[in-house]
Amino acid sequence: MKIDLREIPVVWINLDSATKNAELMQERFNKFGFKNTHRKSGVVIPPPPNTDKSIAHFRGCGTSHIQILDDTKYSTPLLILEDDVEFVDNFNPVLDIPDDSDGVYLGISHGNVFYGSCQHNENYLRIAGILAAHAILYVTDAYRKAMSEIGQYCLYTLNKPWDLGTAGIQKDFKVYTPNNPLIYQSDNRQSSNKWQGLTDKPLQNRNTVFS
Repeated sequence: MKIDLREIPVVWINLDSATKNAELMQERFNKFGFKNTHRKSGVVIPPPPNTDKSIAHFRGCGTSHIQILDDTKYSTPLLILEDDVEFVDNFNPVLDIPDDSDGVYLGISHGNVFYGSCQHNENYLRIAGILAAHAILYVTDAYRKAMSEIGQYCLYTLNKPWDLGTAGIQKDFKVYTPNNPLIYQSDNRQSSNKWQGLTDKPLQNRNTVFS
């Protein structure tokens, strides 16, 4: 299935204070010819008491994603980006993704050392347990809805970052990632954490068996 990222809705989350990030995102969109981009002003919500400072932004970040997922003016397929991302030098906006894709992580994280993965074809791995949400392509409405629902449950019932839940449901859908990340979180962006070392390296094929 071919998807041209330049043509589909691309919504990017950007705090009003992160003006440099906004400039760089616009530069990248212009460079690669994106035609349908939309800035989402990042939501700021105080965290629950005793939240570690490193994740103090988790409720606002997760809520920003969920508001986009629930916004019916954005059709599927839909790409959601965070504003601390960078595109790889050989980035190609035209993707040939697996035909049965529910979602595609254009960027990944090694934050969960227990992630699952299995080679699907010569270009894509099927994944499970992958944290982070800086570059997710939502292909089906069912996956989009499920991500919103589990995200809300994590944020407001469990008081946990939403990507803990989204990582948990990947095994229940057909979620893939390119052999090499196309988008990573750059240490050169305004951000609470520096995750480039966890997001700019490819996953291993762990030969996980998916039911």
